Amino acid sequence: DGGRLNIGSCSLGAAQACFEIALNYAKERKQFGKPIADFQATQFKLADMAGKIVSSRLMLRNAADLLDQGHPAASANCAL
Repeated sequence: DGGRLNIGSCSLGAAQACFEIALNYAKERKQFGKPIADFQATQFKLADMAGKIVSSRLMLRNAADLLDQGHPAASANCAL
């Protein structure tokens, strides 16, 4: 279970880094004379990415907490 949490943590860090790269790119890249970050479709995509990162972080922290407590549901949560 600890190994699953470790892999999840590494993947979460990579996802956060990718999000930051995408956000910076969206602010720099211009289309039709303005940054693509100003377009609603790009904003929706970035918001979706951010939401998935936040929810993944919460799931990971919850699973780690359950594992630390020795809770019977720890293995099931670590598998998520």
